[in-house]
Amino acid sequence: MKLKGKHSEVYIIGNYAVKVFKRDFLYNFKKEVKFLTLLQPFGFVPEVYFVDNVNLRIVMKYIDGVNISEFLKVSNEREIRKVIAKCFDICYILDLLGIQKEEMARPDKHIIVKCDKVFFIDFERSLIRSNPANVTQFSSYIVTRVSKYIELDVEELKRCAKSYKKSRSFEDFMKIKKLVLKR
Repeated sequence: MKLKGKHSEVYIIGNYAVKVFKRDFLYNFKKEVKFLTLLQPFGFVPEVYFVDNVNLRIVMKYIDGVNISEFLKVSNEREIRKVIAKCFDICYILDLLGIQKEEMARPDKHIIVKCDKVFFIDFERSLIRSNPANVTQFSSYIVTRVSKYIELDVEELKRCAKSYKKSRSFEDFMKIKKLVLKR
């Protein structure tokens, strides 16, 4: 199977995904390699097996799951809350590391759910930032998309996200998470 993107093509071969970047996107290739390598120990990105710097290829584990938008359509409220909480944990880790994943306000194609595990993919647009906003951007996604599937105090989530944006504290992050988990 072959998937085509703006900057690359992904070939699915058994349990492997081979991402091949177009020649004009060397910088994107290097960023993807950098962030996937950096995030390997955390277990929420595909395992990288091989990097071919000459042909701009990354061989990684194929995550045979569903994207988050499909997951929302077929899952119950308890499952959705559990997965969303895991996504927030990953966003918080990214914030702590200073990594801004540019797609977090619209992550439909960038979050894959397999069983009860969550994976983030496509880091080629990510950046190192002194003040990343993954948690707040993902909160925006929750307000616009996920609140259609679960009961949620949207105004309180907005307040909590605004407070987190100012403080970036663990306490404010936990308020968001507890709200999503309904605790």
